[in-house]
Amino acid sequence: MVYKHYILTNYKFLHIGKGRETGGRMKKTIVILFIIILILGITNNIALANSDDILSKKITLEKYYTYEELTALLGQLKGEYPDIFNYSSLGETWEGRDIWLVKISDNVDVNEEEAEIFLTGGMHGDEKQGYETVIYTIKAFVENYTYPIINQSFTERVRNVINNTEIYIVPMLNPDGVVARTRKNARPNNCLFGGKIFKGVDIGRNSGYNWEVHDKHPIRYAWSFPYNMWERVNVRFPIIDTHSLRGEGCYRGPEPFSEPESKALKYVVENNNISIYVDHHSGIVGGVIIYGYASDHDFPIPKRTLMSSIAQGMQNITDYSIKQGSVIRIFGNMRDWMLAEHGVLAFCFELPKTIGDKRLLHIIHENGAIKLENNVPVLEICKTHVLANLYIAERAMELS
Repeated sequence: MVYKHYILTNYKFLHIGKGRETGGRMKKTIVILFIIILILGITNNIALANSDDILSKKITLEKYYTYEELTALLGQLKGEYPDIFNYSSLGETWEGRDIWLVKISDNVDVNEEEAEIFLTGGMHGDEKQGYETVIYTIKAFVENYTYPIINQSFTERVRNVINNTEIYIVPMLNPDGVVARTRKNARPNNCLFGGKIFKGVDIGRNSGYNWEVHDKHPIRYAWSFPYNMWERVNVRFPIIDTHSLRGEGCYRGPEPFSEPESKALKYVVENNNISIYVDHHSGIVGGVIIYGYASDHDFPIPKRTLMSSIAQGMQNITDYSIKQGSVIRIFGNMRDWMLAEHGVLAFCFELPKTIGDKRLLHIIHENGAIKLENNVPVLEICKTHVLANLYIAERAMELS
């Protein structure tokens, strides 16, 4: 599978003086820019499969699971490891795709009195390494439980966790977004161009906790420095979700838990006894562990201390930085709801950007020259997070 890459031009602000000649040059410039934009728009949908592509000698394109491949994989793993692996559907998305829930445990068909953890990926469909990492964790756990693929010590750790915990995983929470390579889901919003351009809801802002905080404080929480300087972190109406034009957008939905994807998360939490939840994302600010509420209010000291300890353990494995949710201030997020309503210790991994995953973000300009950002191969991230997710399960065992 080939993924597309785009060149981000280095825009400059120009001072335009008065006069007929300047005006003529300005018109020509506008025409040229329009033609360039038109060409870029056309090539936007053409995969750069040619080996002579400007980037092909500098980066390696990486393959990520499709929804269909994930579905086939789950069926395969069910057939190979029926004693420790099972999966079921939590319902269908707007476009009719199943939201798969995986369970890994010994006696997998029995609900035992054991520690429970919950892992998710693919909440934002264009953040591919999030779901790829979770899928890799699934495979690594069931395979190493059965055979000592890495070494006997690692296999013993995996077996200890699977024998003494129940691991719930939604590997691809937003399959519609994955297929469309967009952040949001596929809700056809009831507004002008709401069926296409302004389509979708950001699942990460659709929980029932502090969903309405931006209505109460529209100026204070409109933007969040420094992580969301240029875009609103929460949008009330789809028609002003302008970043939908580039497949992004932060429209929070018509009401809390309005979406099949957020309802699926809600169902898992309300029908189990989850102690630790970890969501896997990626973005511009990669390599970060996030925990705690989006606002600076009652975050009990004992819980803060415990979550800080777990985050520190994650940091020792991943070498990521640690941030509290109040720094990034994403309201209506699922982690806050889980922590506030159910006491779940909820974390988020913002994974490093990988080679070939995120258009426009890989190429930056430094002194007028194109330079690739320092990307990490997705396989290395996956391997790291097998260890991180194993550690999370071990900490859950300590809490039970």
